[in-house]
Amino acid sequence: MAQRPWLAVVAPAFNEEDNIEAVVCEWLDVLRADGRPFEIVIANDGSTDRTAEILARLQNAHPELVVVSDEPNHGYGYALSRAIRAASADYIMTMDADGQFEIRHYSELMQALEQKNADIITGYRLGKKDTPVKVFADRMLNLLVRVLFRVSLRDTNCAQKIAKRSILQSITIEAMSYPTPTEITLKAHALGYRVAETGVSHREREAGFSKLHPFRTGIQFFFFLLYLRFRIALFRARIIQTL
Repeated sequence: MAQRPWLAVVAPAFNEEDNIEAVVCEWLDVLRADGRPFEIVIANDGSTDRTAEILARLQNAHPELVVVSDEPNHGYGYALSRAIRAASADYIMTMDADGQFEIRHYSELMQALEQKNADIITGYRLGKKDTPVKVFADRMLNLLVRVLFRVSLRDTNCAQKIAKRSILQSITIEAMSYPTPTEITLKAHALGYRVAETGVSHREREAGFSKLHPFRTGIQFFFFLLYLRFRIALFRARIIQTL
């Protein structure tokens, strides 16, 4: 009888044929060295390149890999939610499938979760590796989050987070794309979970390309924050029951 995995690494993937095999193999190597049972759950979000084909081959070769698929593309938030719901491990670490976050930080995140007596640990990127425009936009959006929601977190939109499966599965993800990690963080905080941060490294993409368009994404992020602030206010006023 197979042992229950203690950790699930979950990520959405959309048109990542240039990255996905190297990323999954890196995750497998690092987690196998730990010696404890784990699972990797990838949600293929309607990819139109060879991502699905590569994932199917990897799934056949590696029993730790679980692949869930949707067509057509539904967006980052929907795919991440699908991966979270498919996980069975006690703890979940959310990631991106583009290789910019390092799997090795799972041990530091778990340690911080215990030491800080937190319910959810979110990484903050130590030196975000991106274009100057995207780095500046990200800093401004994080400043806006701190002002609107009165939280002291540095980087709510970092994709690398760890929490118990029950916590992440209790959060309804509404965002379709870029604001998803921030939505998870702020909803967890509003629901009364203790949220803390620890630093994680951030790498440049080795292949493929980002699907984000800075100006359009920034505008969408801003309006989503206003919506989320309104939703949280209604929740705290006991006008709506869930977030």
